[in-house]
This record gives sequence, structure tokens and C-alpha cells, in this order.
Amino acid sequence: MAADSEPESEVFEITDFTTASEWERFISKVEEVLNDWKLIGNSLGKPLEKGIFTSGTWEEKSDEISFADFKFSVTHHYLVQESTDKEGKDELLEDVIPQSMQDLLCMNNDFPPRAHCLVRWYGLREFVVIAPAAHSDAVLSESKCNLLLSSVSIALGNTGCQVPLFVQIHHKWRRMYVGECQGPGVRTDFEMVHLRKVPNQYTHLSGLLDIFKSKIGCPLTPLPPVSIAIRFTYVLQDWQQYFWPQQPPDIDALVGGEVGGLEFGKLPFGACEDPISELHLATAWPHLTEGIIVDNDVYSDLDPIQAPHWSVRVRKADNPQCLLGDFVTEFFKICRRKESTDEILGRSTFEDEGREIADITHALSKLTEPTPVPIHKLSVSNMVHTAKKKIRKHRGVEESPLNNDVLNTILLVTKCPVF
Repeated sequence: MAADSEPESEVFEITDFTTASEWERFISKVEEVLNDWKLIGNSLGKPLEKGIFTSGTWEEKSDEISFADFKFSVTHHYLVQESTDKEGKDELLEDVIPQSMQDLLCMNNDFPPRAHCLVRWYGLREFVVIAPAAHSDAVLSESKCNLLLSSVSIALGNTGCQVPLFVQIHHKWRRMYVGECQGPGVRTDFEMVHLRKVPNQYTHLSGLLDIFKSKIGCPLTPLPPVSIAIRFTYVLQDWQQYFWPQQPPDIDALVGGEVGGLEFGKLPFGACEDPISELHLATAWPHLTEGIIVDNDVYSDLDPIQAPHWSVRVRKADNPQCLLGDFVTEFFKICRRKESTDEILGRSTFEDEGREIADITHALSKLTEPTPVPIHKLSVSNMVHTAKKKIRKHRGVEESPLNNDVLNTILLVTKCPVF
């Protein structure tokens, strides 16, 4: 009874703060991917050679992670280069500026003709992109964007990864990225803004230099001169009013209403429509220093005619109809067919002519045979006409698609030896 009268012991509610949230799980997955790909620490490569972004080999590898029910694709883009021996260099690399920040300052590969948009904009040889896995999904709200950037910053700090990590926001067709790169005592933020209309103060070099210096926030006075690379691109999309040196082919003259064309042995050549959709002309000043040139809203030294480097790029139309290409394509299709030559071309012309003569001879022989049919109903022309009619009916669709002259030429060519 005494035991029953004792008050019951109090029950304490314990909150387990070690339980990971969805956000913490997402950060852990990002760190796990970076560790699996061995993107930890700083790995200095060789200095970038001129034109390596175009002539080199780019590779990528991807993995998939999720934030709650929202799936993301993590892709590592990198330029394939020879591995360097890092033994004995770990201590020296601790305070070295990250490789990506050095690539930002390199001007050997500005304006590559074919490269990922982030490579063209920032000159990076290696970077990681986190984007929605489904093409229709998008990160649209500012709160989600900031949450992803915070996740990226924490993952880079925990792993010591010095490879730039970007997050693709908004719809994919906009190609809008934000990201971050961390190093020992230094950090680079990658930001982007899309404007419907460019403000007037940013349509010339002076205005662009002002916004660049304000973003850098350099405490030095006076500021060191800024190195500049400039390119103007002119796009020509409609040149119908200009004279074109090669006239389009005359289809009626080539075909002439007959199979095989006017003359056997000549292949058709030319496009039925203009195969070029756009012509790009780029004029570039690869290495300039602030103060050498003037470009503002009043005066400009940037005359495209005086540019030291010119380049032309052609964009082709989608699936243009080209006669020679179609001709060769059909030739290879016929080469892969399993039917015999007689099934493709019809029965031999010589065989058909022999049968036709035999049928006519057989019809004439009937004139000498006794028959109850009255003589006045028989005539040679009627018998020949009836025989030819039966022959045509018997041959039907087996008629050869090539006339005799073209077929004889083909047979002669195939019999000639080629040395």
C-alpha cells in the first residue's frame, strides 16, 4: 500500500535535435557527390593554351539528388587534361588562389566559337551545375534560389571544394545561372541579371567599366588599369535582295520528265533552297588596356573596319533539300535492299523482247491452222494487237523503270574493269 501511495515519477519529453531535416539531407547529398568525384581541395593544372577550349576534349558526368520530392541533376563539366603530380606540393597549394579564379583572369581563350555558355562567359575549364532534373521544372521563387545558394555555400565550405558550383534558376531556355567558388580566405560570387532593355549608360565601354569597378570594390587608390577584350558580332539573316553567285538548280531541266535525268553519268548538284540561315561576322580586339581607347556616348575609337581580328561563322538551315545528298542517300538505301535486281528493275528487257517476238510468231502460225472461224474475221494486225495486249497485261507492274538506253549504259559501265 505504501508503494501505491508514492507519486508517479515525472515523464520528461526529449527532443532529438540530431534528426536531419530535408535541407540538411540535401546538403549532405551534395557533399557526397563532390567527395565521390574527388573534387576536394585545390588541384592546379597547366596554364590554358590558346584555343584549347575549342580544340580540347570536354567530358561530363552526372548524378541525381533530391530535395524532398524535387529532383535535381548534378553535372560535372571539365576539360580533359594531363594529370599533374601533386606529391610534395600540398603545403604550397594551401594558400594558392583556386584554379578557377586564375582561369577568370586568363585572356587566351576569350570568345570561343563552340563551348558551354558558362565557358564562354567566364572562361572556366571545370565547373559543377545543379539544375532541375525534369526539363519542365524550374526554380522560380527568390526564396528557393537563396536556399539553394546557401546549400551550395555550406557544401563547398564543408568539403573544401574549390571548383565553382552553379545553380540554374528560372526556365532552362533562359540559361540563367548563379553560383559560388570558395578558396582559402577568398570567395567569388557569380551573379546574373536579365534585362528586357539595356540601359543607355551600359551601351558603351565607359558605362560597363563603371559597373565592373563598383562590383569589384577594390580598396586600392588609384585603381590599377583594367584589361579588356572586345568583340562586335553582326548577324545577317536576310540577303534575298542581294545577288547570290550560284543560282539554284533547275529541277525541270535536270529531270526532264524522265527517270534517270537527261544524261546518264552526271549527278545532280545544288540545293533547292538556301542552306545557310545566318551569317555571323565578328570583329575583335583581343587585348586592350583601359585608357588606350575611348568609347562613350559621345565618341568611340572602336571602328569595326580597324579591328585586328575578323572571323566569319555560318549557321546552316535545318534539313535543307540538297540534290546530291538526296541522290547518294537513295543510292545507299538501294544498296541495303534485299530484293534481287529483277525485282528492283523489273524483268530483263532482252527477255521481254524475246518473249514478245515468240508470242507474235505463235500468233502468225495460227493463220495456217484449220479453224472453224470465218476467214474474213482473221487479220495479222488484229492478232498482233491482241498478242501485245496480253503481254502488257501479263507484265503489269513488272515493267522496267529505266528505258533501254539508260539500262544498256549501266550494264556497260558495270562490266568495265576499274583500275
